[in-house]
Amino acid sequence: MSKADEVIETIDDGDFSDVDNLIHESLREDDDQTQFSLAETLMSRGLSVQAKTIYDHLMINYPNEGQILSRLAEIAVSDGNSDQALDYISQITPDSPAYAENLLVSADIYQSQGLYEVSEQKLLTGIREYPDEEVFKFALAEVYFDENKFSKALTYYDMLLDMDIKNYSGISIVLRKASSLAGDGQYEEAISEYEKLNALELNEDAQFQLGFLYNQVKNYNKSITILETLLESNRDYPTAYPVLAEDYLNIKKNSDAFKYAQLGLNLNELDDRLYQIAFDAGLAEDSSEAIKIIETGIKKVENPLPLIIKLSDYYLTKGQFKANLDLLAGKDVSNNPKLTWNLAKSQFETDDIEAAQENILLVLDDFKDNLDYLTDLIEILRSTGNNDVLKPALALYLKQDPDNESMQSLWDQLQ
Repeated sequence: MSKADEVIETIDDGDFSDVDNLIHESLREDDDQTQFSLAETLMSRGLSVQAKTIYDHLMINYPNEGQILSRLAEIAVSDGNSDQALDYISQITPDSPAYAENLLVSADIYQSQGLYEVSEQKLLTGIREYPDEEVFKFALAEVYFDENKFSKALTYYDMLLDMDIKNYSGISIVLRKASSLAGDGQYEEAISEYEKLNALELNEDAQFQLGFLYNQVKNYNKSITILETLLESNRDYPTAYPVLAEDYLNIKKNSDAFKYAQLGLNLNELDDRLYQIAFDAGLAEDSSEAIKIIETGIKKVENPLPLIIKLSDYYLTKGQFKANLDLLAGKDVSNNPKLTWNLAKSQFETDDIEAAQENILLVLDDFKDNLDYLTDLIEILRSTGNNDVLKPALALYLKQDPDNESMQSLWDQLQ
């Protein structure tokens, strides 16, 4: 029995105490081919540290052997030492039997460093040099997929499917194609691919994606069916709740939308979209409760601006101008034209005319094509008697709506 056999036998027995000593004995007594086979076996079992000891020893006699260099590069990659891995790879020449593996490993390294173009070139070289090796097509598809270049990824996933390869390295090519179609905005085609998946492939993430896609094509009932099935198996899948709540909101089942928005907030109290949906759905059920929820969101979420705008708009539609002023008090609205307009309107309705004029003029450039804004601006300017600005404001209005009799009459009076 060779020392290499003793190493494997010891590992099979679950005894690792003497493995290192036996490996060193193998390096002294076994021939090079036996040592290499031992290293390959250790690599296949995930014992890369022990395998490296043997590869390093063999490098002394075979400094240019591509297979050894390639294995050492793999180990360096797993250890996070990309520079060392590239050093090994650079020594493998195109005439080496290990050159194909060299291209794959180097592509993987460059991809891990975010150097996608270099990785892409390595794999394209592999496709040209080894056209029958599907691994290069798969690897290039994965590079494009990771880089969100979905249309390019689809080209190579389709090549694999045309070769009747539906799974590769434990990855479903059909699922990858479906995800790429979704990422490329081809929602109907993506749905068709998702529906080809078997029960095992249609995991929780795939179910969510399918439900989301049905939401995007406005098939809300189908989306609801899929996402509720997902939540039956996993109530703690947070991203399903905003989509499901939105589905119910879109089919005007406000109580269900409100319920799922609240359930989602129990899992993620920082999701501003859930607060918005809960507010919209809750207004029909209990407006005071809906307001409490959005006020909570304003205090909790990282960027509360969309929630503030939504609540501010609500107050204006309900004529609750004092409530809107309280909402905006102490908040810097100078960088948000919509809130500045809302503030001006509330100030005007509560008789703070000069402040209203000052604020509404600040956002003239932002809303000069908006007739609702121009209507408010004209009303405020009439109240202050600022005819110098009122005339050009009326001119802007009549340019867009020349048939408005009341505005034309006001224009004639000023003339």
